[in-house]
Amino acid sequence: MNPAKPVQPSYVFGLLAIAAIGLVAGCSESQPAFEAMEKPGIQERTAGRLVGTVVPPTDLESGERGHESSESDWKIRREISIPQSPIVRSADHRPRLLAVRLQDNTAYGVPIGLFSDQTLLMKSDGSIQRINNLDILQQVILKDCFQPMDQKELTQQLRAEFGNNYLVRNESPYLIVARSEHMEGWSQRFRSLYHSFKLYCTTNGLPVREIEFPLVAVVFGSRSEFLRYANASGVKLPDFCVGYYFTDSNRILLYESPDTSKLETQNTISHEATHQLAFNMGLHQRRASTPLWLIEGLATMFESPRLSGLQARDGKSLWPTSRKSTWQKIAKRPESVQRIVAGLIHNDQAFETDFENAYTVGWAMSTYLSQRRSQQFGPYLQRVGNMPPFHEYDASQRVADFQSAFGTDARLLTTKIIKYLETLD
Repeated sequence: MNPAKPVQPSYVFGLLAIAAIGLVAGCSESQPAFEAMEKPGIQERTAGRLVGTVVPPTDLESGERGHESSESDWKIRREISIPQSPIVRSADHRPRLLAVRLQDNTAYGVPIGLFSDQTLLMKSDGSIQRINNLDILQQVILKDCFQPMDQKELTQQLRAEFGNNYLVRNESPYLIVARSEHMEGWSQRFRSLYHSFKLYCTTNGLPVREIEFPLVAVVFGSRSEFLRYANASGVKLPDFCVGYYFTDSNRILLYESPDTSKLETQNTISHEATHQLAFNMGLHQRRASTPLWLIEGLATMFESPRLSGLQARDGKSLWPTSRKSTWQKIAKRPESVQRIVAGLIHNDQAFETDFENAYTVGWAMSTYLSQRRSQQFGPYLQRVGNMPPFHEYDASQRVADFQSAFGTDARLLTTKIIKYLETLD
């Protein structure tokens, strides 16, 4: 199997097509090519123009941003556009910053979504800021190009955000925020996960890209701090949640607790860290309609001792402890497994109506396809990962993409999955 060859940095998640949004001009004379998305649903929801009047950036703040804007800076297309090539390969093609003046501050970033009610702004730390359009006073495109924030600057911001009770450690590609007495242990865990994930992608020929933003992992000292932070961020968590990856902030959030078993903690770290790595290395795209069985199945795979890099590797099992008992129950009813497989190929509804089984079958599909159908799994993962943001991935296209890669017989696929998992220790 050919090892994966990392693609060039795409600046601001190239596969998100940020650099390709029509109102963002490139920063060199050689402009990237653009083509309009012919999706009426997207165009109807997209604001056709910026609100407010054109003002120079010096009117937005104290003048530190520098340049006067010209009328050419404000030429705007009515549709979201995507580049003909999903990767922006030159640093010279990085998009320009948009300054969005609000009542109390000015936000800077690259717009990745322009809708009738809100604007989604990608900021230099990799987070996505949602701005209510009614709160926008003025906007202007600057001459300055987007630059991902470096680790030193983001470290300073994190220290200010979390205070003296927490340390911030640079464990590339991570910035880890944790209590000082436990920092060494957390650093080792995230370091092991990263190397394990990278090795898996290389070994299996999965196309990945370089990480553009420092990956922030926050380990709170208590569950109460964890919940306060989630509530302040507007995230509603289920009672059993011990950690999560939030796509808007691009952060992993966990907490330490004597009531949480060591194995449960390790599984959570592995799962959420895999989400963060997969989204930042191009296997998935934020704001794209990637099938949930693929997102959750891949993350659950890395709960296993063989792939996590955290647990003891005795036997090097591919079984995640969180799914083994559930799988053994439903595998006794192949017709039930086939029904769930067929449903997950079509849509994500099973994750709402049959949560436990959906996760388990999603893991089973991902494990079988990645291990026994790897020559098809890599291209399929790349195809789905290349979908532009805000693109409606309707059931017919979703099924067609899956069947093009793995065949049309769900019953045969289910049989092969069950037989393969019987061979796992």
